This record gives sequence, structure tokens and C-alpha cells, in this order.
Amino acid sequence: MEVIMRNTLIILILTGLTSGITHAKEVRIASINQPTPRLAVSQNIMSQIYQRLGHSITLVNFPPKRSLIEANNGAVNGELARSSLVAERYPNLIHIPYAIGTIKLVTLQTKNNPPIQQLADLKEYRIGVLRGYALAEKMSKHLTREIYNDLEGLFKALIHGRVDVVLFSKLGAEHFIRKFKLEDKLVISEKSFMEIPLYHYLHNNSANIAQALAAEMQKMQTTGELQDLINTEEQSFLNTSKQ
Repeated sequence: MEVIMRNTLIILILTGLTSGITHAKEVRIASINQPTPRLAVSQNIMSQIYQRLGHSITLVNFPPKRSLIEANNGAVNGELARSSLVAERYPNLIHIPYAIGTIKLVTLQTKNNPPIQQLADLKEYRIGVLRGYALAEKMSKHLTREIYNDLEGLFKALIHGRVDVVLFSKLGAEHFIRKFKLEDKLVISEKSFMEIPLYHYLHNNSANIAQALAAEMQKMQTTGELQDLINTEEQSFLNTSKQ
């Protein structure tokens, strides 16, 4: 009898371990292949939230438009971070309705120049934008602009006077200025000219994960943990910029 009970207990333990392994999952998430500070922070945030559910995430990088297409087609489990407009355009993607960060569009100029007060003022300037940074590209479409393939080229153009103003995210601008010690050369606008919350998306095939993820994020939102996590990851990223 004792042997039977011991064997039964071992079977139950092994079953529990196997069950945990079965439910744990590597979730493949699409993201754009142009690394930006906001995406780096978003990855850290979502990695920690998925860990709460016993899952891990692996990023699969694509060009910006293809990233959404691949996610919508189900080639990957979801898309890392996009605006709410994605929900209307890509019907196979489930919108997790809790923002994991906000793109704050700001202007950068060299010091001692009159600050930009409103976006209408930009028509008087040569604008620099990063290729693939859809918000800046859209807002500068009818302005005199130069499009650059990487952040270094974009900021060098501003420092050397090839453009007058750069349109970029506040987090990205702060990161680049700290990283290259440009505090005495460049200044960021005090206000943001547009703010766009970013959300995580999962394909319909991952509806069970989406349901669990939404429930977890709802709890985090209610307790304030979600905003605390966002703030912590943003500050941590900026602190590493100085190293």
C-alpha cells in the first residue's frame, strides 16, 4: 500500500511538471527591423509581462509594413507595439487594450535657435526624419525634408546644418543626446506636438494567450504596476545611454 501511494505521488508530481512545460510557450512576435529606443523598452516591458504567464517572447524583425502583414497572416504570434489604428486595418489581430508606452513627438534643434512653438512653424525649416518612422514621415510629407536611413546620419545632419529641425520621439532624442554627450549642442522642445499610445497585438490563433495577457495587464493597470513598469524601463534605458 505504501509503495502504491509513493508511486501515485511521483506520478502526480511528474504530471504537474509536464503540465507546466506544456502550457509554457515561446511566443514569436514581429517588430520592425529599425531598432529604436521605444521598441527596445517595449520589448523589455512585454518580456516581463509574458514571464508572469510562464511564456517567453522572441522578436522576429521585418520591414515596417511587412511586420504587420506577417503578424496579420499568422506567420508569427503577434506584433510588438503599434498604434490603435492597426486594429481597424488588420482584422486578424487582437488589440490588447492597455498601452505599453507612448510615442511623444518632439522637435530637436541646435542650441540658440528660436524654439518651434507649433507644427505650422515647420514650413519655414528643412526637416530631418528617420526612414520608417511613420509618424514623422507622414507629418513632414508636404514640407522640405531629408530622410535618413539611420539615427547617426539623422543627428549628424542636424549638427552640421544640413537640416534645421529633426522630428523624433522624446525617448529616442533623450537617448541619443545622452549617448553621444550632445547636451551642449542640441535641445529638445519642451512640449510634445503629438502623443500616440502604443499597444500590443496578437493573432487570432493566439486568442487564449491574448485573453490571459489582457487579464494580467488589466490587473497591472488597476494596481498601477503597469505604469510603474513603463516608467522603470524608460528610466533604466536612459541610464544605460550614458554608459
